[in-house]
Formats: sequence, structure tokens, C-alpha cells
Amino acid sequence: MRRISTSFLQPGMQLAQSVFAADGRVLLARGQVLRESYIERLRQLGVWSVYIVDPRFPDLEVESIISEQTRVQAIKTIRTVCHNVLAGNASGVPTLKEVVELLIDDLAKNPRLMINVLDIRTHDDYTFAHSVNVCSFSLLVGMSMGLHNGVLRELGVGALMHDLGKTLIPSEILNKPGPLTPEEYECVKRHSTDGFNILRRQDEISLLSAHVAFQHHERQDGTGYPRGLEGDDVHLYARIVSVADVYDALASDRSYRARFLPHEAAEWLMANSGLMFDAEVVRLFLQKVAFYPVGSMVRLSNGFTGVVVDINQPMTTRPIIRLLTDPNGQAVDTLEEIDLVKHTDLLIVDVIHE
Repeated sequence: MRRISTSFLQPGMQLAQSVFAADGRVLLARGQVLRESYIERLRQLGVWSVYIVDPRFPDLEVESIISEQTRVQAIKTIRTVCHNVLAGNASGVPTLKEVVELLIDDLAKNPRLMINVLDIRTHDDYTFAHSVNVCSFSLLVGMSMGLHNGVLRELGVGALMHDLGKTLIPSEILNKPGPLTPEEYECVKRHSTDGFNILRRQDEISLLSAHVAFQHHERQDGTGYPRGLEGDDVHLYARIVSVADVYDALASDRSYRARFLPHEAAEWLMANSGLMFDAEVVRLFLQKVAFYPVGSMVRLSNGFTGVVVDINQPMTTRPIIRLLTDPNGQAVDTLEEIDLVKHTDLLIVDVIHE
């Protein structure tokens, strides 16, 4: 598979990953052959890019860290629970723990799986799909730390509900394409406190889980909000979720900016490790991130282009590349592959993300 902008889609191309609606429904399923009407609808829904099947790589398969079934169920559950909690009905809260258990089970099945491919979602479901990703990423870090299941469940519930307060922000502010005014920014910042105040009143949610919503925008150097906490004054759960939250936000298409490529988002985290973010959390998180996901088209420093076909662990910045064209743009006929761990003289100089 490879990711391509919807502006470059053509009828007859085949989806390699499903597109989800805000309520968790599959809008277009993996394997769907695209028609012009489908392509136009994707653009109308604000889907800026999708994964397509590339017939040049019939053997290239990418596994997500969680199954499609688990992802759909998780999005549906968190959407329902958020709406119910805001309406004063906490009857659905126990199902959050069930979802966290499903996520833990999926992640534990193959601990070597990388954050290798991101889900494709429409503009209107960002908060819920984002929360599922943040929970999955946070659980991966927690597992790497050796946290036991009881702690993982508490961390997972906090991660799933970390952005509850955002559901109170007017959509015209949340999805504003331009810069926020100071008043609008203060409105956005209130989501941390608003979410905490709602969650701490829920008997089924621990106070530590609620503090994830309260503290996930705090920073190690004290530059965060709402209280400007520093260092270990920020709870471990929140330190973990803040890293997962920022990575997924950077790697997602938003109304006000295009997404960062995975390696750009990872490098941004590295640049702020030990400053804004807990250095150990960043280190453990980036061990699970494919800087150049399988299916990425890249250009090498010797002028050859190719597609990433496998990730080297723990050297995730040095993948295995199957060559496509030579420096003159001529197709490479063989199935020649270059392992960048073994070819230290070569670098990836560009990602051909369209």
C-alpha cells in the first residue's frame, strides 16, 4: 500500500485501508474499488489522503497495532460514553474498561508490531478516533514500562477520555481553519479543566484517570496548562498521554494545517524530549514508531527511489527499501532491496508522500 492525496485519486484505484465515519461506521471498506463519486465524496468529507493498493507490490502487507473490529467498537463506545456523561448519564462508563481490555489484548498479541500506519478519518470524527489512537499508543508505552494490567486499565481509561472537555468547545472554534483569537484559545484551553471536573464526579472513573484529562497539556518545563506544573509534579499517566496525544495530532490532517509526515512528527518529539516531554517516555514511544512506515515512497541520497518494505528494529530510522527507479528516473527491473542498516553511506533525503 501507499498513501496518496485524495486530489490525486483516480477511478479504478483500490483502497488498502478502510475509511471510518464519526460513529465508527466504515464509510468505504478496505478493498473497495474507487469510483468518481466515491472520490468526490471523500473530498467533501475532508478526507485529505487515503491508502491505496499498489499493484507493483502485491506482497506488501501492513498490520495495524489494533484490529479494524476493535477500532470500530472503540470509536462507537467512546462517542456514546462521552455523550452520555455530558448528559449526566454514567451508565455506559463501565464499557470503557471493556474497550481498554480489548485494546490491551490486541496490543499484546504481537508486541513487535510498530505504529506503522495511521487510520484515515473524516474531519468530524477527529476527537473520537484521536482518543482511540492516543489510548493505543499510551498502552504501548505502559507495556514497555512493565506496568501491570490494573495500572494499564487505569491509564487506558484516562487516555480514552482525555479530550472529553473538547466536546464542549463550539465546532466553529475547534475546526477553525485560521489562527485562534486570544479569547478562542482560552476557550480551547478550558477543555482540560472542564473534562476533569466532569470525570472526577464519575464513581466508575478513578481520580488518577480523571487527572489525565486535567494534566495532558502540562509540560515538563512548566510551559503547559492549566496549572504550569513541572517535572514529576505531572502524573506519569499524563506524561505518557501527552506524548501520544501530540504525536497523533501532528500526524493527522487538521482543518488549519496539513499533517506532519511520521518522521517529521517523531523528530519534533525528539527535539522536545527532556524539555516539554518526559525523555524516557519519548524514548520508549519512539521505539514503537516506524519513522518511515511500510508503503512509504522515498528518495535516497544516491538518487534512487523506492518503497519501504520492512522496518528494522530497533533501528527504526533505517528501513529496508525496494528500489523503483534509478537516478535517471528509469525503472529498476529487479526486486532489488537495500537494507539501510547495512548501507550506512545511504540516507533517506525525501519522502514522496503523494
